[in-house]
Amino acid sequence: MEAQQWQQRRQHLRTPMDPLLSLAGTFFSAFSPSSSTEQGAATSTILLLPLPVAAARALSVLRRLALLATQAFISVFFAVLSALSPPPPPPPPSLAPSLPPPPPRADQHGSSPASSTSVGRALGHVLWVASRLPVASRKYELVRGLAERLLDDNALAGGAAVGAVSRAALSAAFERTLRQLEASASGGEDWPAMELAARAVRTGMRLWRPAAAAVAPLEGEQAFGGPAAEKLAAELLWLAQKMAACGAAREAAVQFGNAPRLGGRALVAEPTLQVALLRLAVFLFRHANTAEFEQDTGDKEGDKAAVAEHRMAMLRSWLPLLCRGSTGTDAPVLSGRERAEMVTVLEELIEKLRWEQQEEALALWLHHFAACPDTDWPNLERCYTRWYAESRNLLA
Repeated sequence: MEAQQWQQRRQHLRTPMDPLLSLAGTFFSAFSPSSSTEQGAATSTILLLPLPVAAARALSVLRRLALLATQAFISVFFAVLSALSPPPPPPPPSLAPSLPPPPPRADQHGSSPASSTSVGRALGHVLWVASRLPVASRKYELVRGLAERLLDDNALAGGAAVGAVSRAALSAAFERTLRQLEASASGGEDWPAMELAARAVRTGMRLWRPAAAAVAPLEGEQAFGGPAAEKLAAELLWLAQKMAACGAAREAAVQFGNAPRLGGRALVAEPTLQVALLRLAVFLFRHANTAEFEQDTGDKEGDKAAVAEHRMAMLRSWLPLLCRGSTGTDAPVLSGRERAEMVTVLEELIEKLRWEQQEEALALWLHHFAACPDTDWPNLERCYTRWYAESRNLLA
């Protein structure tokens, strides 16, 4: 009776730590020799739960510990993964609530005619919306037609102030569209480590096989294009034509020449996009060879050097596309007469450069012309031979 009362009293005096004590007693009994009856009696005084119940609770505790360890591992894994991954690209801008940034006031220094007058701001709004609307939108033709009508009305109205408004608005629209196309062509920059690795591989291939480097320098490059890029390229040609109509083709050619990244990516663009960029390059090459391109030079030697550098930038960025991008579609990009005229334009353009710039331009043409076996245009062999003969005469 006394023993039963003692057991009942101990059951009433149990605390929340009793399961842990039972678990400890279970592990202790598992690892300690229990051959004697006295040790079994002592263990029975330590254990407050039967052995199967203690083992079940031990498995439950171990299961919870395993779940906690798994959750901690998953959290650490995704934290490390998010730290190593590049930031997500910004979402595309929305058309409805966004507006162009407010233009500077007319009394501010350096304000352009397109932003300092209500006429310039209104024209800028139309060109800005036209560049953002996709071709598939039913409002695109309406906005594009409105821009055409406003520019034609400005041309009919005449006047220096109105012409300055058109030139400034078109120049800003051309630069904005060119930057958008450059951004779409630079998709590989989101993963700089992968791009650097690809460049390292290509550099190693050039060192290992220098003869094959000039033949296939574009291996591993990823082509780009699509309806959005083709729309931007077609819009650039339209803006350049409008700029030429109002006497601002020089600005378009300078901006287009200062896009070497786009020129390099154009070599691996989709054929339809290559066609659009090739037509734009041909159009601006013709204007870069005109006297209008030199109208602001005067007689200053520094201005002439700047004009030569602008022309050289055009050749560096877009002469490779002329050598490589003239084929790739079912129909020829240029007619036979246009190709012959373009060869003459390139020869005259190169002859207007400084002597060392002529050497650089002709070397650039030779390497890209020889690396493309699918076309024999533009053939500047006559220009190369003439420059070589003049260089040989300088040795005498």
